[in-house]
Amino acid sequence: MNPNHLPAVASWLRWGSAVLMFAAAVTAGCGGSVGVGGTGAYSSGPVEGFGSIFVGGIEFEDTTASVFDDDGAPSTRSALRLGMGTEVDSGAIGGTADAPTATATTIRVVADVVGLAHAIDAANGTLTVFDQAVKVDSLTVFDAALPNGLNSVADGAALRVHGALDAAAGVYKATRIEPVAAPLMAYKVRGTVKDLDTAARTFRIGGALFSYTGTQPLLVPDAFVRVNASTTPVAGRWVVVGVVAGARTLPDVDQARLRGPVTAYTSGTSFSVNGQPVDARNANFTGPPGSVLLGVSVVVDGAVQSGVLVARTVRLDDQGGVQGNFKLKGAIESVDPATQTLVLKGLSVYYGSNGVQYSGGSAAQLAVNRNIEVVGQLRANGTQLDARKISFLN
Repeated sequence: MNPNHLPAVASWLRWGSAVLMFAAAVTAGCGGSVGVGGTGAYSSGPVEGFGSIFVGGIEFEDTTASVFDDDGAPSTRSALRLGMGTEVDSGAIGGTADAPTATATTIRVVADVVGLAHAIDAANGTLTVFDQAVKVDSLTVFDAALPNGLNSVADGAALRVHGALDAAAGVYKATRIEPVAAPLMAYKVRGTVKDLDTAARTFRIGGALFSYTGTQPLLVPDAFVRVNASTTPVAGRWVVVGVVAGARTLPDVDQARLRGPVTAYTSGTSFSVNGQPVDARNANFTGPPGSVLLGVSVVVDGAVQSGVLVARTVRLDDQGGVQGNFKLKGAIESVDPATQTLVLKGLSVYYGSNGVQYSGGSAAQLAVNRNIEVVGQLRANGTQLDARKISFLN
């Protein structure tokens, strides 16, 4: 994978140093990647870890949550995996300054591209899926069925890609790649409408050219949509099966925070973040003038009114902190002392690296059913965590 750290993807992992700021904001009525309105909250982003589930720096208790897949069909908590894109509805944010918590009521999985893989370049960390350019890096999680990361992906393989769209570069920066059962019933992409021709009834998203019939009111230039298409092109065009909004309409909330790339840009005061519209006319900006542009990752705080985030502050997402850390918490499922690996929350963890910090125990005490918390980084294959710290919880 490409070891270069890409800011738009890295932003969702930068919560470590921002948790204290986030929790203080929650106490005052604000949230990080979260909208808080009376008794509830909203958070979106890839799954950063499991305790129950960590999204946007918040640990969500998920035992009573309803889970839905990216088609809106009921799913299960056991289907959730590291790096999956999610939207979480929850109760009010609580917990402590360094460990904000909430109880999730609904978890929705949000994938960006589903289709067949081609033009695989493992050396440069690139491929195309459903005619969409996809980039992988050191933060991309690969499913265990792809043990060698991108080197395990065969031409024509059916894949699901979770990530973030860099609309300026026209590239999806993957946070997770996983195989899907073939044959696929439909190909899917979430992105920005380009080259709309209402006479010919065609448009593009990335490298894919689509044709459609009937009335499609959501198809307007630069709209952020999710498109399902038949798997057999006709005259070089993918035939649209359905079009829905690419971003969920947020409820009115008094305090909200969006964190992610600018996916649509009209001006420095009118833009969208991950498809969510932002009105920043009265906002205070932090950073050089003119720095908010298409593809740039930002953090926006404000209030949601009629589906628009009315911003109070806008800043570049340039917080520091330890990059690339994932957190897993739970009971050890298996241990192999010979290879110095264990399995936690379905993910292999290597604990043989020099300098692993232990708290409340030692490597000799790692055993099945012991409750631990692991903080670590992905290994080069993207399927195994390299432990940096292991804490015993009982």
